[in-house]
Amino acid sequence: MNAKQPFQLIGFLLLFGALFSGSWFLWLFGGLFFFLPAAQDWWQARLGRWLRVEWSADQSRVMPGTPVHVTIKLHNRSWLPLPATWLRITLPDHVTVDGADESSVHNQRMIVHLRLDVPARRSAARALVLTPHKRGTIWLTDVQTQTMPLFAGEATPVLLPLSFSLLVYPSPLPLPPIAFEETEPDGNSLSRQRRQEDPTFLRGVRPYSPGDRMKQIHWKATAKTNALQTRLFEHTARSNWRLVGHILPSYEPKLQKHNDAENERTISFLAALSIYCRKRSLGYELFLTVKQRGREMYHVPAGSGKTHHLQIMTHLAQLHHFFTTPLASLLRRLEESSSKEAILLITPRLDEQTAASIERLQRRGHKVAVLDVSEEEPVLRRYEAAADRRRKVVAR
Repeated sequence: MNAKQPFQLIGFLLLFGALFSGSWFLWLFGGLFFFLPAAQDWWQARLGRWLRVEWSADQSRVMPGTPVHVTIKLHNRSWLPLPATWLRITLPDHVTVDGADESSVHNQRMIVHLRLDVPARRSAARALVLTPHKRGTIWLTDVQTQTMPLFAGEATPVLLPLSFSLLVYPSPLPLPPIAFEETEPDGNSLSRQRRQEDPTFLRGVRPYSPGDRMKQIHWKATAKTNALQTRLFEHTARSNWRLVGHILPSYEPKLQKHNDAENERTISFLAALSIYCRKRSLGYELFLTVKQRGREMYHVPAGSGKTHHLQIMTHLAQLHHFFTTPLASLLRRLEESSSKEAILLITPRLDEQTAASIERLQRRGHKVAVLDVSEEEPVLRRYEAAADRRRKVVAR
């Protein structure tokens, strides 16, 4: 027997007595006991229209281990107070929560409960501190709320919509001593083959040509000449680095091995290299052995600066549920490049097939450095072609 049935039984007895006695008081009093359960059902069905949850945080992009201060407000637009209202929030299990009334881990999810007493036509707020410890995106699309029921039965949960996301960047791991001058391609002097423009140094302007980028237009010169003028930059021989990340399959049936830990280390070292290039204003592009929207590899075009760094870190943070491609096929595509490139390979598994691909790259004039992250201490190796070794011996 639920809590509504005693009310309905009392109402039936009162109406039955009113039928024989003809008392209007019993008619009204008995009808009230039938009206209360119906009013409770009507209230629960429309409660979501009068409640609104507002979520605000001081940060939206953080590194692992960074506390995020969150304020949760529950707005009550009805004319009835809502005492002992509970909010149920579901988060990933790697997020630690401070300031909650109750918190528990169930099915790899952190369940957080908050108690609020909301007056009529007012709002109530609570403060939480969330600390994520793994990379990824934390999504919140709804919050479950329960109010104190009119009867002694169980409260009916109501889902309230919510829009919140927190991006957690990968945690960078310490890199070994890297001298990019030693691993950089030979031939840093100006040459026709490696002729590029350095946007740091401006050498003049020229008339605008169809196809020029809008950000390269010199607006002051345009205003003086009443015609569009495009910036001209000094030439440089410094090329962009190509960072190649070797992502292993999450599970390999033949080896009966999970590679989640190795992939996380690779992603962390890629994040560390991105920070390294950002601090030294080095241009680079990213290749991953992961399929991307029908492509056989994951590619982020070359760039430098803060915007490019944040784009790389965002891609690495959102790298989940991927399909991998063989490293050999990606390196084979890099062999087809006509210009000599500087390639830095980050891999947790350096096997014979990878070594053969590196040798083919060297034959085509590319310079390859490998960051081996299979052990706890990463090792940076520079591979040289046989012709380069012979030239060094002759120079001695």
